[in-house]
Amino acid sequence: MKAIKVAGVLGALLSVLTQAVGAATVERTLSAGPERVWTAVLGSGVPVLAVDHERFEATIVLDDAMPVSVSVDWDEADGGSRLAGTGESADSEGFRRWVEGVERVALEQVQRNRYCRGLRPDPRHDEVPEPSLEAATDCGLSTGNFSSALLELEKCGDHETTLKLLSLCSHQNHAGGLVRISQLYEIGAAVPRRAERAAHFLARAASADNTEYHISAKTLYATALYFGVGVPVDRPRALALFQTAASLGDSAAGEFLRTGTHAAWRRIDGSLFRDPDFVELRR
Repeated sequence: MKAIKVAGVLGALLSVLTQAVGAATVERTLSAGPERVWTAVLGSGVPVLAVDHERFEATIVLDDAMPVSVSVDWDEADGGSRLAGTGESADSEGFRRWVEGVERVALEQVQRNRYCRGLRPDPRHDEVPEPSLEAATDCGLSTGNFSSALLELEKCGDHETTLKLLSLCSHQNHAGGLVRISQLYEIGAAVPRRAERAAHFLARAASADNTEYHISAKTLYATALYFGVGVPVDRPRALALFQTAASLGDSAAGEFLRTGTHAAWRRIDGSLFRDPDFVELRR
């Protein structure tokens, strides 16, 4: 692959140019998962002018055409991927053929299954059966078929198939499933690491009222609002949400209202979300 990594101001200018000159946005759905599609994008052999490996975003050039900004994300409708292109050349036959090639290469890759099967299968797990997704028809995270399938997938590190299963949770607006999707975006497991997407699914989970998970989800989304994780800081709204969750019995929300910290959600480095000036602010 001919790759030229451009960062900082020049990379930003390339992105602006791509989107400003005759910009068109084309989005295509692919059946492979985001991680495999992103790997295929990087290995497609076209020049790469700017790349963000964590967010699954790049600016590419097809032949001698104008640059195209591409991004790969999860397709929650069916658990596959969405590949979007923005730029003058995004609506071209060349871009369509390139996307087809990316999907073909993505599907040829071995789907990652880190612990049970995959590129280097662990012989200790030779007898582990494939989880039965057909039987998991309802996103009840505490019910037999769904929870057992999800558990086996998580144990094996098969996040791509996990996402296909969690797409059902998205359809059913299941708060617990939405929180799990948010966690995958937070750490970038099989999906791009995007704080705004993590916050999006937390917001949906906090608004859902079909399971008890929505109570703790309110505390998590309040934390995102209070500290500006993937969303603009909105502390009045965050405090109101903490108070609602506490009134519904969430102990972590109550702890935050007393101390300005809680242990329900930690930062990537393991530290607590904490406002050292919280007590003074509350007086």
